[in-house]
Amino acid sequence: MNVVCHIQDLMHREYLNSIFAYEDGAFSIFRDTEEGKFICSMIRYSDYPVEQKCDPERAVYFRLPRTSAMPTLFTRFSYIHPDDQRKINDYIIARFNQDFIQYYYVGRNLKMKQKDVIENFILARKLVSKIGEQEQLKKRAYRSEEKSINKIASRLARRVQLQSAFIRKTILEIQQYQ
Repeated sequence: MNVVCHIQDLMHREYLNSIFAYEDGAFSIFRDTEEGKFICSMIRYSDYPVEQKCDPERAVYFRLPRTSAMPTLFTRFSYIHPDDQRKINDYIIARFNQDFIQYYYVGRNLKMKQKDVIENFILARKLVSKIGEQEQLKKRAYRSEEKSINKIASRLARRVQLQSAFIRKTILEIQQYQ
């Protein structure tokens, strides 16, 4: 049984190819992966058909796993509510970002060129339409590096402020006793 989910961005729709097996127009999901468990938890059941708008450009079909409760599933209608579809979108975006950042920094730590790391990520994650279009991923890497640097800099600045305040307080206390 298949359910439809709308994934907003083409890159994230293609990213699903690296997570799930694609057969007969649908991604097979299983509860033995974190992503599969999450998507299965978003599936709702109804005794009557639920009308859903379907955008063919953004529609992705998930094939539900077969379970021991399968006979009861076929008597009910399965669907993913639009609110749950947004949650799935957010999860896939977060998973993609985390995977890309990890892959990028590991590659950079191995002294690989930025271009090579990004191309390898595209090929490894089967982002076929993104081959040759690295600017979006480069910008993402640059923004994440900049954000990390700014975060570290602000933490260090805060640490310096706290240490400076502690030193000033200690100096004032020592001056009071002299």
